Amino acid sequence: MTKVFQLTDDEKDQLKELLNIGVSHASTTLSTMMKKRVAISVPTLGVKDAQSVSSFIANPNDISVAVLLRLSGALDGYVLLLFPRSAAISLLNSLSGKVVGDLRALNSYDRSIFQEVGNVLTGGMLSGLSKFLHIQVVQSVPDVVIDMGGAMFNSISAAMIASHSEFISLDVAICVDAQEGAITCAPGEESVASMFLF
Repeated sequence: MTKVFQLTDDEKDQLKELLNIGVSHASTTLSTMMKKRVAISVPTLGVKDAQSVSSFIANPNDISVAVLLRLSGALDGYVLLLFPRSAAISLLNSLSGKVVGDLRALNSYDRSIFQEVGNVLTGGMLSGLSKFLHIQVVQSVPDVVIDMGGAMFNSISAAMIASHSEFISLDVAICVDAQEGAITCAPGEESVASMFLF
């Protein structure tokens, strides 16, 4: 059994700071696009291994929304952004004003909102990392998948874990119409997604 690479607390703080710089750019971009004040933060981060994938989905039978992007260039891999049902519904309502009960009924416009959130969020993070590390990373056009969270994550992650035994796991908190000057979301006001960097 291989040992999971561990980040020190200082390394975690440095990586979180880099990612938070990136998501601050994403916040500005989304705020401009949606004409609403959007605040995004990365409250938690860690390195995980293939053995622990089953513990990531709190309600595996709930319909969830996933955004998948391929990375190429100096880094080769994938980004998976997973919105649990309640977070997906809350975010869609906040950004578009649309109230939905069944995520499987989302139309192409609804899906494009998640696609754009995933695109801008990933782009902001990669931009921050690229500038700091002096590398170039290109992301693909995002794919949006709607299905049961557990089945979807297991299916997607199984293919990735075959070539990526360890990956970075982080939470991304997004709040719309945040208070002016806020850089984080007030408790209960955010839509929290899980992001996995393979």
